[in-house]
Amino acid sequence: MLVCAEAAEDLARLEEIVRAAPRLRMVGSHLGFAGIEDRAGNAQAAVLLAQAGFDSENDAPWVAAEHTGPTVLLVAEDDFAAALAAMRGDESEIRGVLPESASDLEIIAAIEGVAAGLLVIHPDVAGYVEPTTPVANDAAFQALSPREGEILNLLAAGLANKEIAWQLKISEHTVKFHVASLFHKLNASTRAEAVAIGARQGLILY
Repeated sequence: MLVCAEAAEDLARLEEIVRAAPRLRMVGSHLGFAGIEDRAGNAQAAVLLAQAGFDSENDAPWVAAEHTGPTVLLVAEDDFAAALAAMRGDESEIRGVLPESASDLEIIAAIEGVAAGLLVIHPDVAGYVEPTTPVANDAAFQALSPREGEILNLLAAGLANKEIAWQLKISEHTVKFHVASLFHKLNASTRAEAVAIGARQGLILY
């Protein structure tokens, strides 16, 4: 196990949980997410246990999604939908999503499930799974989150990621994540295609 968190008190809690579990062995811990890809590769951990926020200014969600190996992610309720969207990404290595309030036993069970090759979604998080909405001519269309809707409209206005980040007061990495998520939901491969599909579905507010 490799554990990682943005705050020292959160990291200490994760370390304590792993150390107390007889079937788990911690090979390292990391405060913050800078350099976590290298640390994960060097530690050769079977699972990364991470507590992260999706609107922070670091790379936590994308590291967990793409570069660290099978990951169990603990997130706040406001980030449930974003974490599930990241979990669905083609390159995602997120295999479990739990609330920050998950019990020690729930966290240990999730780690063991992910280590066994399972996908784990906590019951509190499962309610945020967005159903696929069948729409004529766009069978893969899924409902966008409010933030994704905002970003789609800003894409339609011709704004670049950096400009969107400035306007919404979020990081450029967060914008990239939401753009990738709305591409997936709209079954689009370019910005122009996403805007065209969004316009057909009445998602663009002119």
